[in-house]
Amino acid sequence: MSGQYGIQLDRALDSLLVGTRHRSDLGDLDLLAKSLSEHGLLQPPTITPEGFVLIGVRRVAAARKLGWRTINVWVRSGLSDRLGQLLSEHADHALHKPLTTLEAAALYRELKAVLEEEAALRQAANRFGAQPGLAGISGGGDSPPPSAPHEYGKAREQAARMVTGRDSHQMLERVNRIEDLAADGTASAAVRGQAEAELARIRDGAGVLASHQRMNAALSLDELDRIAADPTQPESVRESAGREAARARQSDLKAAEMERLARAALERVKGSSGSKHPSKPRTAVTAGDEVPKLRSSRAFWATWSELDGWWRYYDVEQMVRELSGEQLDLFVSIAEGTMRFATELQNARAAA
Repeated sequence: MSGQYGIQLDRALDSLLVGTRHRSDLGDLDLLAKSLSEHGLLQPPTITPEGFVLIGVRRVAAARKLGWRTINVWVRSGLSDRLGQLLSEHADHALHKPLTTLEAAALYRELKAVLEEEAALRQAANRFGAQPGLAGISGGGDSPPPSAPHEYGKAREQAARMVTGRDSHQMLERVNRIEDLAADGTASAAVRGQAEAELARIRDGAGVLASHQRMNAALSLDELDRIAADPTQPESVRESAGREAARARQSDLKAAEMERLARAALERVKGSSGSKHPSKPRTAVTAGDEVPKLRSSRAFWATWSELDGWWRYYDVEQMVRELSGEQLDLFVSIAEGTMRFATELQNARAAA
């Protein structure tokens, strides 16, 4: 059979190569193996002419589990380049078992890098004239490719949508940042340990936002520790840093409040020293967390006037059933931030 997939044929299972993929957890293969045994192979895996499996890794694994020697496959040419393989892997995941958060973050990281590289090649081709092999580069499928002047932002948004179906780049960037901190040989043992603990929580299904906030708190506390141990700092500053770090660690607060407390403690110590600590602090804050441009009171009122009595229109039990842990964490974080702002607003009004 010819066409987009090339040909359909039987291939020895031993000759198929899985290679490096972002899904490491294939899940329970017993039901799939039972289906193959009872009904046969309903949808052949897709491979490259070299034997790399693009789509259907779980079917190949289940066939091997059954002891099959051969399997029927589609041979697809033209997808040996890395972007083509990533797009095929993405399509396979979009239609089958969802990726875990860490698997999605790994696929996002590589897709973003490839999309940025492809965009840079397109820019070079447009600037200096078309070069062989560049004219046909696209964003994949019906997605438009990232283009100047905001290549980085567009690439990460496009990569996030390809992996999760929505613009989740902030969440995925946070996971990547925590992974980077866990692997950073120049970071302190405390920071690496905290990052590893947060990755374990995410691996077990916890939301990313709380891990991001705890990681930010850990980084602030780590900088306080470095100030406290810095002999070039005045003794009063070192003692203050030590006290602030100890006080923050003894508090029993939620992640968002712990992040705020640790950051405030660090700012107090830096303020008392008269200058910022000379070493550049590590930060888990990603590009999506930059200080926003302040909006007008008119915009404020337009937002809040629409929310009057909103809670009467939603059922708590339904929200718990239907929203993800990440969505619930984000809502709680917004609500906590709203309460802090409301308290500050009331205090400022009373003092006016």
